[in-house]
Amino acid sequence: MKINLLFRRGRKAYLTGIFLLAGSLTSYAQKTNQALLLDGNDNNPCIGMGIIRKHWTVEAWIKGNDKVWKEREAIIGGGEYAAYPNIDNLSLMIKNGHLHSKKANITARDILDSNWHHVAATCNGVETKLYLDGKEVGRAKGAVDILPGAIGTNDMDSSTFGGCIDEVRIWTTALAPATLRRWMYQPLAPSHPDFQALKGYYTFDDMQDDVCLNLVGKGHQAYHMRNTRKKYKETSPLAALVKNNNPLFVTPHPKQQLFNAVTIQSEWDADPGSANDAVLKLRIVANGSKEPLKLTALQLDLSRNTRLSDITAVHVYAAGQTPRSNSRKELFGTGNTPGKKMKLVLPPADRYALQDGVNYFLVTFDVKKNAVPGDTLYADVASFALNGTAYTPEAAPTNIMKTVVPSSATNAHMVKLLQWNIWHGGVHLGNNGPGRVKELLLRTNADIISMQEAYGTQQFLNDTLGFHLQTPAPGANLALFSRYPLEQHASGDNFKSNTATVLLPGRRKVLVGNWWLRYASKHEYTDFYPIPGLDTNDWIREDSELAVTDARKNLEQNINPVASADTSLPVILAGDFNSGSHLDWTARAAFLHYGYGPVLLPASRFMLERGYRDSYRELQPNEVTHPAGTFAVIYGHLQTSRIDFIYYKGPGIKAIASKIIRTSPEIDDVWPSDHAAVLTTFDIR
Repeated sequence: MKINLLFRRGRKAYLTGIFLLAGSLTSYAQKTNQALLLDGNDNNPCIGMGIIRKHWTVEAWIKGNDKVWKEREAIIGGGEYAAYPNIDNLSLMIKNGHLHSKKANITARDILDSNWHHVAATCNGVETKLYLDGKEVGRAKGAVDILPGAIGTNDMDSSTFGGCIDEVRIWTTALAPATLRRWMYQPLAPSHPDFQALKGYYTFDDMQDDVCLNLVGKGHQAYHMRNTRKKYKETSPLAALVKNNNPLFVTPHPKQQLFNAVTIQSEWDADPGSANDAVLKLRIVANGSKEPLKLTALQLDLSRNTRLSDITAVHVYAAGQTPRSNSRKELFGTGNTPGKKMKLVLPPADRYALQDGVNYFLVTFDVKKNAVPGDTLYADVASFALNGTAYTPEAAPTNIMKTVVPSSATNAHMVKLLQWNIWHGGVHLGNNGPGRVKELLLRTNADIISMQEAYGTQQFLNDTLGFHLQTPAPGANLALFSRYPLEQHASGDNFKSNTATVLLPGRRKVLVGNWWLRYASKHEYTDFYPIPGLDTNDWIREDSELAVTDARKNLEQNINPVASADTSLPVILAGDFNSGSHLDWTARAAFLHYGYGPVLLPASRFMLERGYRDSYRELQPNEVTHPAGTFAVIYGHLQTSRIDFIYYKGPGIKAIASKIIRTSPEIDDVWPSDHAAVLTTFDIR
């Protein structure tokens, strides 16, 4: 990864040029060197990285907790939704005590002891090699595709590693043997010859809030590590940090140097009149604490805003060292007048010294009360200066823009409805998964929430929301929350249907169906579509038997009787349909679905034939530029399967905004569910 070193007054160089001498190799953190300790049983650290084709390297330092090895212990595993026949989901593992790479079927001769060892596997598109302590211990002809979705584990099997893992590095190129040996004993730096091919780098030195950052992660899919359990309903200890006592790994302590810098956009919409609404984070990683670098200037680009007149002021804050930090120190004054190009300079006395490790800087907007709905809100960091030297940060593109969207607080006709499957009660992320779900719900400003897999979390959530709650039972699958009173209706199968009329202000009403439909399990295409050669007719047939049958029953037994009795009622049906849409799986979008398309998936066709409109696809009709996958959004190889929907029809209702929510409001934090949420704003009169 190369970061341009950009001088705005004519000079230009590259950051990598600073680090050419071996003697100036940087370290990640002058803090205590930490390793990740796994229990060999229940720990389940997930990163969700997608498929890497043919050219790759995976490497790590490992130390077993004893000399007794299980049949299989993962070092780099695939995690959930990684059991694909042509993909290696155990590219680096221990097999009966021997270092092993599964798909290439390479096994080291010697049994590992309980000391620290460097392990690696590489593939150059022609052959795969296995390395132990820098020495090649096996090779096999042929290219292998890998899915490195987890560290020290592989899905729900018994392969969890027992012991310590550190310095996990995942590359999209095959490192040369000499390069591998040169860098295995020290932290990475931008002078590494293959730095641009570094896709994952986990040092574990700053793991907090059940999250370890991928130091080279970018965009909404940064592949930060989520510290989770296999037995997600239990409370056994999570993978923990311990001091790394590896005598072979040397952490130099030079003066502070820049490792990398990344900008991450907010995808969350803003209400008119909102203050300090987060727009962008700049993540700067600095290595070392001696002679710290100081932020001296920042150049912002606001040219992609629809109109600058939507913004009252622009703020910049130093925002701590973790995504969820509450630390805020305002820089560059107390609010700046927006301009298309903004050059902000700190006076010498106010220059901000970087901390060792990760440093976040947050850009926020004060949005005017009369900001125009639908307008885009956007900021970018064109450059930042450290000690007077300007650098250009990296970024990942996003197709979900931040916009101005009115809410019921600013417009009495607006009703926001959130559809979200929170994944087994929200317990899949560390010790505070339900707490993260609660924070997200509050930040959406939703008036109505249609939830699946609530499973006992609904009352905990509603204790904070203070909404009206309708759920079949305290531990039920379905839960319907509403800012406004609910009038309950009969729901035959309350695992799949939860129906109520919402009594809105001004004597308005809307009938809401909170749904979950059965999924195709014989051919579970919604997460196994990366497998080539499947017969899409099987998908259509099973969806017709399951999802369509459920939808028809829910309509005929729960929705239609109420709607027929009061033809003035608009209807909203929100749910996890567990089936895709024919509007997404088109011929021109086939490349987004591993070559499948067109596929005339029946559940979406059934809904449209019954007169319902798909609120998201109605407002975002281009399925190529806005594929909007909702399942399984935390996995890099499953980004285009949209199975969560908000349908509507009837008099006096119109969808005016709809988006997929897949990122935390705390920019660069992790998402707590395997489903993205859908948020549609309706005008109901």
